[in-house]
Amino acid sequence: MPLTNVVDYFNVRLLALHPHALLGQGASYLLHRGLLTAQVAGLILTPNPIPVHTATGELFGRRARFLVRDAAGHPARPESLHVQAWNAEDMVFLDCFLRTFHALNHLHHGHDKRESLVLDVHLRHLAARPEHQGGDCEALLHLLGLGPHQIVLRLDAPTLHVDSHLQATARKFTGRGYRLLAARPNLRNTDWDLLSALGVRWVAPHIRDLVAWQRDGNAGPARNGIALWLDGVDSLEDLAHARVLGAELIEPGLQLRATRQVTPRPVRTPTLAELSG
Repeated sequence: MPLTNVVDYFNVRLLALHPHALLGQGASYLLHRGLLTAQVAGLILTPNPIPVHTATGELFGRRARFLVRDAAGHPARPESLHVQAWNAEDMVFLDCFLRTFHALNHLHHGHDKRESLVLDVHLRHLAARPEHQGGDCEALLHLLGLGPHQIVLRLDAPTLHVDSHLQATARKFTGRGYRLLAARPNLRNTDWDLLSALGVRWVAPHIRDLVAWQRDGNAGPARNGIALWLDGVDSLEDLAHARVLGAELIEPGLQLRATRQVTPRPVRTPTLAELSG
């Protein structure tokens, strides 16, 4: 089926699934001259996915992100979009709208099915419909050929560490086949056994925090079978550091993406002591 027909179908389908969502009024996906965009709450969204690579440079997948502009074309913060959701219906609609948008873009670019799609989990969505916990969006993504095993869900690590409701939700996510990434953990105050028991596959600490943590002789999450995912890696030096720190996956920052280089040049690998100096 041509992608234009797929886009038209989901424009109708989402409104039918969420008839009481005020944000659904005027929200739509647009495909014009090969460019997929979306409009919702008077804002224009353009896909801006971030590639995620293994430490040796192979493509693992893409983290779903987007750029936001207002009707006048001025840039806006992506977080401002969720401010427009005033109630549970709007929040659930917005979450499904965005996830479907990311999946449509994934499909539009013909990515290999082995590539993972990394989606942020917004806590307001979970609070809005605790009984569904993403199941309503899951069915839509399935229509686009994306199953749970192809998706990584990015959760806030500090909240996951203390929120029993989010912990129960995480267990249900892993039970359905999703893989979990816990972002920005407090390295000095994290129960790694707990995160492991919840099914967390990766943690994404800040690279500088990790250097200080390992410099002090801490074993970190690896002993619990949790791998490192380093994001915002923005220089070739940081890429070299990521290898020393044992990162399994690397998410480049804006500057590094501009260079289109995902592996360090063949230079001497620094030691951990040099990194922390």
